[in-house]
Amino acid sequence: MPDPLQRYGVFLNVEDPTGDACVALEHAVETAVAAESLGFDDVWVAEHHYNPFAIGSALTVLLGYVAARTSRIRLGTGASLLALNDPVRVAEDVATLDLLSGGRIEFGVARGGPFPVQLRHAGLDSGDLARQRMLEALALIRRLWSEPVVDFDGRHYRHAGLSIHPRPLQQPVPVWLASLSPDARRLAAAQGHGLMATPSADLGTVAAVVGDERAARGNFPFAIARFFHCEPDHARAVAHGVAGVREYPGRMGVHFGPGGMPPMFEPGASEETILANAVIGDPAHCAAQLQRLRNRLGPHRLLLKPAVHEPGPAREALALFMREVAAHAG
Repeated sequence: MPDPLQRYGVFLNVEDPTGDACVALEHAVETAVAAESLGFDDVWVAEHHYNPFAIGSALTVLLGYVAARTSRIRLGTGASLLALNDPVRVAEDVATLDLLSGGRIEFGVARGGPFPVQLRHAGLDSGDLARQRMLEALALIRRLWSEPVVDFDGRHYRHAGLSIHPRPLQQPVPVWLASLSPDARRLAAAQGHGLMATPSADLGTVAAVVGDERAARGNFPFAIARFFHCEPDHARAVAHGVAGVREYPGRMGVHFGPGGMPPMFEPGASEETILANAVIGDPAHCAAQLQRLRNRLGPHRLLLKPAVHEPGPAREALALFMREVAAHAG
């Protein structure tokens, strides 16, 4: 029986630990295709640039390939970095992808995360400026998807008499803000957008925000990504999953501002801290984490981000989760 409080997705960061981009891209697509056959509800693909480890730089190309290989699973941009891209082109690409996929797109957007190199190469001198551009670009994109002709006079983008073709099949395309900032929360409440928490976000902080939003908005769309690994042997699952989490900040080159470092990424973070903010362990421990998330967050989408970088063990863990954990949740 489906869990009424959770639906399950896979969160893919297209990772190239061996330096073979062709193989890494193929493995990412195969994991997305496997997610549909395993029964996951959606698959989300991250966008990153200028990083030899995280090579998901062509988000809509990747999702288009996944769309052609699948028929049911919903396809999420996790997230589209609007401040780094031409929003008109993003609107056209995502609209085309929505049509080709039969209306399966979930449009997640973000400012660009703790990756200064991405902002620098886009000519942005701060995360605040990136957030402003993201929010303005989203307003433009939503109008281009729904209005035949758009006049837009913003601070960063200006267009007169602009139309795009084609427009999306879904009206509206579901929008998710991969941020829990006050600006994102206000916009989500005003427009009915979903909110999304990143894999490293501290669960206590997230739960407090979700509680406030539920008090103000009722049952709003919410998704949380969590680092994930599952094996039959709990000690092995923890060893492999925690090692993957510890390696992640260095491989990704993250750089948080003062006071912004998530507890699980702190140098010397304890195993207990990592496990409290992840879904890692044998099936029984993963089931207990699901129950904890339900208790603290209420209805939500849980997006599992494989903590191990090897595609075979990652897919085996996802299969074990759906067979031994999700199938018995409720």
